[in-house]
Amino acid sequence: MAARTSIVVVGGGLAGMSAAIEALRQTSHVAGVTVALLEKEARTGGNSGKASSGINGVLTRTQRDKAIHDSVDAFIQDTLKSGSGRSNETLVGKLVRDSTQAVSWLQEDFGLDLDVLARLGGHSFPRTHRRPDINGKPQPVGWGIVSTLGKHLGELAGLDDARFKLITGARVTNLLRGTHGGVSGVVYETVDADTKIIQQHSMLSAVVVLATGGFGGEGNRPRYLKQYAPQLVGLPATNGAFATGDGLGLATAAGAELVDMDQVQVHPTGFVKSGDPGNPTKFLAAEALRGEGGILLNGLGRRFVNELDTRDHVTDAMNKFCSTPGTRARHSDSAEEIRGEPSTAAFLVLSQAAADSFGHGALGFYEKMGLVNRAEGLEGLAAALRVDEGVLRKTLEDHDSARDKGALDEFGKGVFPQRALNPPASSEDENRTRSYYYWAIVTPSIHYTMGGVRFDHKTRVLRASDAAPIPGLLAAGEVTGGLHGANRLGGNSLLECVVYGREAGRQAAAILADPSA
Repeated sequence: MAARTSIVVVGGGLAGMSAAIEALRQTSHVAGVTVALLEKEARTGGNSGKASSGINGVLTRTQRDKAIHDSVDAFIQDTLKSGSGRSNETLVGKLVRDSTQAVSWLQEDFGLDLDVLARLGGHSFPRTHRRPDINGKPQPVGWGIVSTLGKHLGELAGLDDARFKLITGARVTNLLRGTHGGVSGVVYETVDADTKIIQQHSMLSAVVVLATGGFGGEGNRPRYLKQYAPQLVGLPATNGAFATGDGLGLATAAGAELVDMDQVQVHPTGFVKSGDPGNPTKFLAAEALRGEGGILLNGLGRRFVNELDTRDHVTDAMNKFCSTPGTRARHSDSAEEIRGEPSTAAFLVLSQAAADSFGHGALGFYEKMGLVNRAEGLEGLAAALRVDEGVLRKTLEDHDSARDKGALDEFGKGVFPQRALNPPASSEDENRTRSYYYWAIVTPSIHYTMGGVRFDHKTRVLRASDAAPIPGLLAAGEVTGGLHGANRLGGNSLLECVVYGREAGRQAAAILADPSA
């Protein structure tokens, strides 16, 4: 016999958790309403837990405190420009206008200290919020958000498991169909812990919210990537292996339309790890590294791009100017050991000032993982990168000269967060603090899928045949398409999950109150 609940949320990343929390809040005064969140993995979090640069917001408390004079219109225009004319303006407008409340919700309701701001590529103001280091230890922004919300949901399930159920290890395989072409529940599988036998369950509901993520983690079985963006098959990815586009198949079987499926974001900076360069899963080099002053160099020690351009433009420049040599060095502490494994790679370099601005908690974490190295002085950096010291010095001096003049450089860069060249050490100061450069090797990696289920600003999934909403079916997060267009701005992913996840929760509650809504 099928179980019954009022609302089913499929997927336990940030979008799904936001939807469940908001649905519970909106129906707190209504007797008999129940919510179930089904997550196929052993724990919640999804790719949201990997996010490292932050969440965007305009006119936030943090911006006010730092006297950042941003505007809704500027944020909308930045997002539309990044999408290259493919973004749905209504969806973008809601994303931006709700961003203030989204960040405030995390700060005020959950006590998250989103107090550090960065200006990422394609943004005209610093509006990407992340968490500060605490006592020299990093506070990863994505993990901080999802773990906090996950703990909250776990407590709710413990308080009243009749009202809210959090079921992990539950893979949804089908949507149940109701009247008028609508959705009336889900079929899902679990694996018995003792017998390892797959068990099938049915759950009837008035509303289903799909929050299953994208398809950037398909790995060596790239169903959607091979169909829609075959030129990217074989690239490494920053996604977890769970990001396999499950919700796309569920939605299309119910008649939903897919949009922008060929628009796949390749992030320019996935870390290449020393000793494991061929690993197909890359740890993301946070865009905030460049937002705080990191620069990109080719194999000759020269800059080749505006580091704060949009991700697609930076990736294109890397592919054009950073083909890697195939030579390996015999020294484990040099760049040459891991150079040549990816078909394209560049050096990411931070001066001491840029490293201080980014924060040594997170930077130290990268170092411990073998992703970031340090070199003392320009001579040491040139030796580590195996580039000519004179060429390297001129590169950094040219960068700083443009910064000092307040002018656009040859790559069109006009914002220079920090100097690239460390100041000379004083020979008279015997107790001076050592000044380092921090460097890494980065390579373009599949990061985000802009395409997905077509939906509207009320998160209703739209039918392919007539663009009408499919009754009882909502969607939020990376499973959807149409919002980001050809390229997603850094920081808009976590924002999308909160804005549209919460909207899905509100709409689910509204449907319960009035099924014709």
